[in-house]
Amino acid sequence: MEYVVTKNDIVSGLRKLGLKKGDIVLVHSSLSSLGKVEGGPETVIQALVEVVGRTGTIMMPYPLGNATIAKVFSSMKGVIKSIHPTHSVSALGAKAEYLTRDHDKMPTACGKGTPFGKLVDLGGYILLIGVDQDRNTTLHTAEDYADLPYLSEKEFKYVDANGIEKTIVLKRFPGPHRNFIGMDRIFLAKKIMKIERIGNAMVRLIDAKKMIKVCLDELKNNPAAFLCENPNCADCVMQRGKIKEARLKKECFTPSATSSRVASEPEEMLKILQGQGIKTIELDAIWDKPITKLVPSEIEYLKELFAKNGFSVAGISCKENCELEKCLDIAGFFGGKYVVLPPFAFLQDIQKQKQQFLESLFSMIEIAKKKNIVLLIENRPDTVCARSSDCLEILGKVNSPYLKLAFNPANFAIAGEKPFGKVPPKLRRRAFVVYINDALFSGKPQIPGYGNAEIKELISILRCWCFPGYFCLKPETAAGKEIFNCEANAFWHLLETM
Repeated sequence: MEYVVTKNDIVSGLRKLGLKKGDIVLVHSSLSSLGKVEGGPETVIQALVEVVGRTGTIMMPYPLGNATIAKVFSSMKGVIKSIHPTHSVSALGAKAEYLTRDHDKMPTACGKGTPFGKLVDLGGYILLIGVDQDRNTTLHTAEDYADLPYLSEKEFKYVDANGIEKTIVLKRFPGPHRNFIGMDRIFLAKKIMKIERIGNAMVRLIDAKKMIKVCLDELKNNPAAFLCENPNCADCVMQRGKIKEARLKKECFTPSATSSRVASEPEEMLKILQGQGIKTIELDAIWDKPITKLVPSEIEYLKELFAKNGFSVAGISCKENCELEKCLDIAGFFGGKYVVLPPFAFLQDIQKQKQQFLESLFSMIEIAKKKNIVLLIENRPDTVCARSSDCLEILGKVNSPYLKLAFNPANFAIAGEKPFGKVPPKLRRRAFVVYINDALFSGKPQIPGYGNAEIKELISILRCWCFPGYFCLKPETAAGKEIFNCEANAFWHLLETM
């Protein structure tokens, strides 16, 4: 025979949890979780009213999809509803009018002055009947108070108390997916939550003010505490990216990435970069085509796509000397600051070829100067710029503010030079871009921090100098989402351990 949950069962369970006369409680519920309830949703509401008494107050979200108890509660005599386009509540009891008042006049949905913020200020409770922390709206209040970087600003329309349609812009609006479930064990450990079984439902009672304090402490140490770690959860990847982006605003350098090493499709590239907090691109190829091979309509499309998503182009990587002017024009079109010159390889007579390279550089610089774009030479194996002495010689002889260095630590290591310990500091000061590339002395590519290129030391000293250029991720092992994220995460780990 199926057990029937009675009003007395519910009253007894709520009191066992610690709910009492005069308490203010926000209820999130699932009627079906309790099992068969004698009298249905009305019985649950009557039990709540009996426990908190006339001096207490009950509040529930309104409307809330198929939440039967909340729907019945909202239609009861004496219940007051707050006016709000996204997070309206219903309330009954001594503080109902105060809790629901002016909800639509608040700048945020769940922060100070809202029913949720008032619940916290009044020392109220959150009751979860057969639902988990994912239904705990007041956790958005903690996000609001912490002013987390992934919160957004959104515009909504609603009808006010006089039946007039109005528009409201809500700040710090909560985003999509959350891992609020992960807070459950923390609330238990901190002893701010009790759990009891009523019927078939596991029922949680949480002290709202203590919960906010615990959450703020967690979010101070880890702004991503409410986000899941699933790399395939697009929502949380995006929100983690916003946290990283905000973190990077405190730095003097600008993080960037070489387009061809991230993804062939530009839309996919932007998603990957957003997840790493990177909003700046070094363009070399898109759609598996060199940037110089794109037709005007494709270049126009990219510019609009980047602008729409808040991205900028740092510079262009040129593949052929004959394409320099075209690269300069494309860089100018995107508002880029530099063009990386193609490698100038040597065969036998390096001094003769250095001279030829120098002669060509002077004419290249005159072209770049007219367009106010800096040219970069990159140290690469088997070129006239292979070693630090070569780079210093070329930069010194040209001696122009329109010629700087694309510093590749991995390539210095491959050339047998320690990029931090042996490469002269004055060469680092000529760097406009530093590629976060690592490798063993043997030439085998490594993720940043795992090779002989002294990446961590370089990043650290350049931060001490307030390096104003670009730290560019350009994986040499392979291209694509998995490899790029692996290298980007390694870069983040280096920053976080300094």
